[in-house]
Amino acid sequence: MKILKSIRFKFLFCLLGISILPILLLFGVILKNNMEYYNSQISAASDSEVQKMVTSINSTFVNLNDLMTSLIFSQYDNDSCMLSICEQEGAGKEPTPMERLTNYRKFEYVSSNLIGNNTYASGVYLFTESGYTYSFVKNKEFYLEENYQNASWYQSLQGSREFQIIETYQGRNSKNQSILLARRFTDVKGKHTGVLAVVCTDQMFDALGESTLPWGESFVMAGDGKELLTGSDKKENSLKPEEIRRITENNKGIVFREDTNDAYIYGTLDINDWKIVSEVSFDSQKQLYVQNMKYLILLIMVIILFVVILGYLLERMFVRPLVELSRSMSETPITDLTFHHNYQERKDEIGSLYRHFDKMIKKINCLIEDTYVAEIKFLKSRLRNLMSQINAHFIFNTLENINCLAKIEKNNQIAVMSKSLGDMLRYSIEYETDEEILATEISHIREYLNIQEIRFGSPIQLNVDSSQDILESRVLKFMLQPVIENAIEHGLAGEEQPWIITVRAYQQDRKIIITVQDNGIGVEEETLREVRRRIYHPENLAEDARYASIGLSNIYKRIQLLYGSEYGLEIDNQAGMGVEVKVCLPFQAHIKKR
Repeated sequence: MKILKSIRFKFLFCLLGISILPILLLFGVILKNNMEYYNSQISAASDSEVQKMVTSINSTFVNLNDLMTSLIFSQYDNDSCMLSICEQEGAGKEPTPMERLTNYRKFEYVSSNLIGNNTYASGVYLFTESGYTYSFVKNKEFYLEENYQNASWYQSLQGSREFQIIETYQGRNSKNQSILLARRFTDVKGKHTGVLAVVCTDQMFDALGESTLPWGESFVMAGDGKELLTGSDKKENSLKPEEIRRITENNKGIVFREDTNDAYIYGTLDINDWKIVSEVSFDSQKQLYVQNMKYLILLIMVIILFVVILGYLLERMFVRPLVELSRSMSETPITDLTFHHNYQERKDEIGSLYRHFDKMIKKINCLIEDTYVAEIKFLKSRLRNLMSQINAHFIFNTLENINCLAKIEKNNQIAVMSKSLGDMLRYSIEYETDEEILATEISHIREYLNIQEIRFGSPIQLNVDSSQDILESRVLKFMLQPVIENAIEHGLAGEEQPWIITVRAYQQDRKIIITVQDNGIGVEEETLREVRRRIYHPENLAEDARYASIGLSNIYKRIQLLYGSEYGLEIDNQAGMGVEVKVCLPFQAHIKKR
């Protein structure tokens, strides 16, 4: 864990972070975008090619439909050939051989003229109500008339509400499938029906094998997912049932195969909901990806080598001086603070650090010497404090003796005064802490009032209004005595009895508010402003005027120094009720020692 916190590790980590990682991320994004771009372009090109095939085949079927219509309504000597034959064969009387021969000539004439120049139509068959079949073929016989009434295509046409069907057909002794267009029609009077069938070779789907795409193959799929026709290479596809379902449910789109680099792009023909499906392979993109990965690895190796060299140079120039400076700081002995290093001669920030560290070492040496001197002075001060305590104990013993003699002589005033003075003296010279609980501070006030009552010969009533938890809180020591003294000297002295001083203490917003109020006549506003100026701004007064309110001023300064500027002392003149001094301190609960 220590090495993880070192500056060397952090430096190398940051160097790698700002040099290699951005390049890797950028290359990854570019590679991903390129793959997506190539895939989208190939998909778009394949979809466009498929739609061309769909358009071409649809156009072929439109031409064949027109051919069927032309055959049915074709004229021969101003007579509708097909309709006339259909009427003769369905009249209930079988035509004579001569009539059939004539009909045959008309049929062949019309058929040869109409399909002779058609690229895909190879044969025409006319099935009449009498069961007699007229046929004309270009090159080979398709044997469509053999047991035609039981053939699936004929049954499908007769049982369909449509007047025309298009199906695939494979004749006897034929390896290839043909496309069969069969249409049911009636004569002019609408009494007799016939079926006209046109047989087309599978050359009309040669466009499936003429795709400009250099991969995969195309084929025709029926609406139920069965493969009907392919291009030149009749290779069975390996579509999964889920892929077939997605193709049959949509008119066009693309289906990506799982765990392979292949996809199927498809479009829908206008007949029988047949689909033109084209297989597309992305193997070329995979090869490009592998090649780019090789370039990436080579680039990373070059970058790592560059970063290693750069890191070594930067470590030698910047990191190593900082590490040596840190080691020097931790290994510099306390008893011998001396430091010198060759890096101090550098003119950059590293040299500045070394020079400032050398200055700091020298300054520490001076501070150590000053600290030793201050410690000696402090020890001497402690010695003087101990001597003053010895003197104080002598005074305490003397006051105790006076108190005892006064009691023997039955002089109660001297006994009370000596006892109160001793307690006050003992309370004032305890210097271990600056704070005391409020109850102790009020007890100190009572001792002071005992002395003042003897001095003025008049009783002074002290009223305390506070809860027990406030009395147990810590306050500034020797804080209230100067306030009580000012209340007696400037508020009660010379006034008629009774003399009453009221001390109230309460908590407000996590602060203790202590008010001291006398029942004197108060002071004039001008005098009050002068007193406030002496409390808050004694530095602006003349030397002899600073001591007029020194007690209140000292309390204010002690509160500010010990607790902060938001605490302090205020003095107000209460009309007809004397002067009120308000002290604000932080609330500090007293923790009793066990």
